[in-house]
Amino acid sequence: MSDPLHVEDVSGLSPEAAPAHPSPLARPRARPSPDGVSVAVRSTIALDLHSPAALRRIERDAAARLAPHTLMARAGAAVAHWLYGHLPALASAGRQPVLLLAGPGNNGGDAYVAARELHRRGVLVDVWQLAPPATDDARWALGEALAAGVPVRRSPDTWPQPNAYAWIVDGLFGIGLSRPLDGAAGALVENIVYAHACGTPVLAIDIPSGLMAATGLAAGPVIHANATIAMLGACPGLFTGVGRDVAGEVFVAALGTEDLTATHAGGGVATNAPSAFIEHLPRRHHASHKGSYGSLTVLGGHAGMVGAPMLSARSGLMTGAGRVYVGFIANDAPAWDPMHPELMLRHAEDLDLASMQAVGVGPGLGTSDASAACLSRALALDDTPLVIDADALNLLAAEPTLAQRVRRRKGPTVLTPHPLEAARLAGCEVANIQSDRLASARALAKQFDATVVLKGSGSVVDDGARAWINITGNAGLATAGTGDVLTGVIGALLAQGMPATQAALAAVWLHGAAAQRCVLEGAGPAGLTASELLPAIRTELSILADPAQVPQAARRCISA
Repeated sequence: MSDPLHVEDVSGLSPEAAPAHPSPLARPRARPSPDGVSVAVRSTIALDLHSPAALRRIERDAAARLAPHTLMARAGAAVAHWLYGHLPALASAGRQPVLLLAGPGNNGGDAYVAARELHRRGVLVDVWQLAPPATDDARWALGEALAAGVPVRRSPDTWPQPNAYAWIVDGLFGIGLSRPLDGAAGALVENIVYAHACGTPVLAIDIPSGLMAATGLAAGPVIHANATIAMLGACPGLFTGVGRDVAGEVFVAALGTEDLTATHAGGGVATNAPSAFIEHLPRRHHASHKGSYGSLTVLGGHAGMVGAPMLSARSGLMTGAGRVYVGFIANDAPAWDPMHPELMLRHAEDLDLASMQAVGVGPGLGTSDASAACLSRALALDDTPLVIDADALNLLAAEPTLAQRVRRRKGPTVLTPHPLEAARLAGCEVANIQSDRLASARALAKQFDATVVLKGSGSVVDDGARAWINITGNAGLATAGTGDVLTGVIGALLAQGMPATQAALAAVWLHGAAAQRCVLEGAGPAGLTASELLPAIRTELSILADPAQVPQAARRCISA
């Protein structure tokens, strides 16, 4: 499994002009670039993400200290340099054209510059203009392209054969888009989506057209790209919501503005990576015993739902908790787990919760009076770290008095809602949650004074002050029980003494990395089961905590 963070120079410029910048890959794949200049390396560093407004400030400040049109020239050169290294032989030999689509703004200007640079290298280019340039930089770029002999024409109403082009470059709309695409633009994007589905690769400049940069929402047609080159910095929308599906591999071309990017990195949003939590990760010592690694209890398992807390408990066991208990609501729950006889199974009322180092409540809990009483017992643990999931969240949404008790707790609390549960907690529709996942997670974190894990594509972790978007994982996680597994991982890390926010960050990273490992080893994504994640989570945790102790064969998988 490749690491989702890489350092890559995609500019093709000298190191002084455009030094390397860490860039996350929405679909991880470690490989050296064929141009021999861009070299991907493993990185475990979280990448600061920028709002569109922050990137506009960076662009403005950079332009003020550079000669006119310098940033656009660098951006277009970065696109051309990356693309030239990825062209098939026919295209690089000038025998199969590249199509570049130019919108009215600066993304269109970048496309004109890229077309000029490719043309100079002998590549056949065809530029379709959606609308005339509307900015000074874009007008300059068009003039330069025409002077170099680049063919530019208005985008036609009819679409050629999908395989007519070696690549399509999307320079239609950038990070400032705030409405769904319609009319001629929408029709053109739908044609590009069709060509992409038929096998033509697509490179997006800054962001796939139609995708909202701040939120990852796409309310209308949206480009599907194999790769995206984000200029100056990356926006959150590339890594959450629809962004994970349409952005492809994401690279950052800093264009020589690293100092400004760092200055404006105050938005409080970053990608999740081991650097965000590794210093708090539990370490194993020879001079230790089971009590050294905490006791975890998982409460839940109403009649017909006993499997959910069992999954949580098993994952807690395989994430290193010293002792793991399950407290069932159902009276006819199993007395032991034949798969993991190490687990201690009880009726919920028979457990001494005060002796636990962490408690998870909610998997299979149900919403009966007995369920509410069980949640109430957990909330009475004023100082014990608590993970609240599934039906426990639904009870909080239905019972304001229970919700108030969460807010009054002194101990750390982690809430792990999926979008529907988040909507119930917030008293709104799921569409409202998904329309701005970052804002939704922040509102819930403040409402409950808790660390919130808003699950989904690009899970958001928010502690009320800062947010992280997780970029590990795949569609294999879209199956019953994976949320229960995540609850157990968070609970085990809390039981071993990790702070709540770092435990949540580590858990979602491990959870996603385990799914990637499973798929690389041939399990899924279709048909991947929650139980299959457990040994992969253990392996990923071991690699992070002490890679020297992990067999070489297992470590090779993460860099395949």
